[in-house]
Amino acid sequence: MRSFVRLLCAAGVVGSLLDVSVASAEVRDHRTPSAQPAVESGPRTYRRRPGPRFMMPLKVDIGAAGANTTRGFAPGMGLAIGIHWASLSPRPTNTDVGIGVFGALLSAPDDATGMNDRNGVAYGGAYLEFGHTLSHGSWWRTWAAGRGEFLQSSVFGEDRKGFGAAGRLSVELFASGVGIEPRGLFLGTYSLGLYVEAGVRDVGSDLGALQISGGLTFRTPLVFTP
Repeated sequence: MRSFVRLLCAAGVVGSLLDVSVASAEVRDHRTPSAQPAVESGPRTYRRRPGPRFMMPLKVDIGAAGANTTRGFAPGMGLAIGIHWASLSPRPTNTDVGIGVFGALLSAPDDATGMNDRNGVAYGGAYLEFGHTLSHGSWWRTWAAGRGEFLQSSVFGEDRKGFGAAGRLSVELFASGVGIEPRGLFLGTYSLGLYVEAGVRDVGSDLGALQISGGLTFRTPLVFTP
């Protein structure tokens, strides 16, 4: 009799456990699926990339310059900027042609005689330049270039117009390419490098005909963003 009672109790416990598990399963089965947000189709919009909206294919030189004068050596700064084919070409090129402007400001020692208190030296004008690579790789190249110049100079207060010529050597790291998309146009070459230059210019007797300069050179491609 006791065994029969124990069997009934065990059966009741098992039945209770089954009821709980079935109820839990029913609760899980009747859960409502989470609502998914509807995706609305529409025209694609583009955000403008940061950077300039328009940029010319330029070569820019900036560095130190110097020349001998009747008062001694005159150091200063030089700058040149022009539109160049090697900056516009979307493929690496071995030839460069460019036109632009250049200038330099030098500071000479004071006149020891005291006859002239002006010690400023300035020259600048327009140039036409031709260049060719001496060696190159997939991301670097060296250039030899020459240019002709029409310039105006002011040396210790004396103004003069004349002509000049300059030769230069440079080395640069570069990346070229082309990109056309709704966000704009990219065409040409970015580069960064170093240059040295020597020029012979008609600048008057108080300033030596030979001027030297050297510094940084870099290129910018053609960029247009509507």
